[in-house]
Amino acid sequence: GQLVSKKLGMDFYDKELIDLAAKEIGFSPELIADKEQRVTNSLLYNFAMGSLYGIAYPRTPKPEELPLTEQIFIAQKKIIQDAARRSSCVFVGRCADYILNRDDVLKVFIYCDKEIRRQRALAEYGEIEDYIDEFMHQTDKKRRIHYETFTNQKWGRRENYDIMLNSGDLGIEKCV
Repeated sequence: GQLVSKKLGMDFYDKELIDLAAKEIGFSPELIADKEQRVTNSLLYNFAMGSLYGIAYPRTPKPEELPLTEQIFIAQKKIIQDAARRSSCVFVGRCADYILNRDDVLKVFIYCDKEIRRQRALAEYGEIEDYIDEFMHQTDKKRRIHYETFTNQKWGRRENYDIMLNSGDLGIEKCV
């Protein structure tokens, strides 16, 4: 985050969106962080997501009637839209590429091969070395489910982005 802010001279939003969303809906940041990418596949949740409002609800539900993951998404969407209206900024994740459906947005997907990602994960989370492969698999799965649930697009598909960067070849600083 600081590298982006320093190099590009603009606001950077990543994990701080969790704190902002928590403040917005009145829950603790810890609760938001725990629930943020845990999307349920329950029938009730799918009804609440919008395409079946007419069947599931006689009216559009109030935000507080929705599952917590939906409340978090609504709060983060508002924060992303408000921040983008105020000034140029960078958002990491949180479906910002989908939320900011505007002409002045550069949509970037950063990827890397598994072994380099594994080494980076071990450097950051070394204490779970025995479980690092499962951790990476579950993290990607949660990101994919979260993205695909809220956007109705496929996570990582080139059609959703203007540019895709391989951080394994380029390095993190060049990607920034």
